[in-house]
Amino acid sequence: MADEIQIEEMLEYIWILEENDGKAESARMGDKFGSDITNTYLTSMVEEQLINLHDSGIVFTKTGKKRAELIIRRHRIAERLLNDVLEMRGDEFERGACQFEHFVNEEIIASICTLLGHPAVCPHGNKIPQGECCLSAKKNLEPVISPLSLIKAGKKVKVVYISTKSHTSLDRLTGIGVIPGLELTIHQKFPSMILEYGETQLALDNDIAKNIFVRIIQN
Repeated sequence: MADEIQIEEMLEYIWILEENDGKAESARMGDKFGSDITNTYLTSMVEEQLINLHDSGIVFTKTGKKRAELIIRRHRIAERLLNDVLEMRGDEFERGACQFEHFVNEEIIASICTLLGHPAVCPHGNKIPQGECCLSAKKNLEPVISPLSLIKAGKKVKVVYISTKSHTSLDRLTGIGVIPGLELTIHQKFPSMILEYGETQLALDNDIAKNIFVRIIQN
C-alpha cells in the first residue's frame, strides 16, 4: 500500500508541474521527493506504463494521465468539502485532503461532488477535473452549494467561492465586499436580483450571480 501511495503522490505532482509549468522534469521531482526515491519510482512507473521518460522530461501515458486525473479530482473535491462544508483550515485541512485522495473511492467522491453542486475549481482556484456525475449532471442529491442565481428570494446565504475568469467582475465584487464568507439575504429576484447585507443593498446581473457559489444558512 505504501508503494502505491508514493506512486500516487508522484503522479499528482507530475500533474501539478504540467498544470503550472507546462512540463514535468525529473530534477523538479527530485527536489520534492529526493533523488533516490525519484529515480526508483520513476523507473517503476515506466514499467507500469504510467509515464514515459524523454531525457529529463516526464510525460504521462494515457493510463497514467487518467490515474493522475482521478487523484487530482479526489484531492480537490475533498478540499471543497473540508473548506466549504466542514470549514476546516490549516494543517488539518491539508491532511484531510491528502487522506481523501488515497482512501476514498470514486462512488463516494461522485456523491460528494453532486452534493456540492459539481464545483469547477478548488479553494485555491485550481480546476477540478470533471467526473461522470458532472458530465451527466444527474443530481440525485440536493446540492449544499449552488450558484446564487438559483437561490430563491428570501433566503439567507453565505458566499463560499467565486468562479469567474473576468478580472473586472471579480474586482468589482471584491470592491463592494462580496467575498467568500459574506452572509447576505436575497431580497428579490425579478426584475433584477437585489441583495442585502448589513446596511447595503446591491443589484446584481444574473451573469455575475451565476458565478457566485453560496450555501443556504437560513430558509
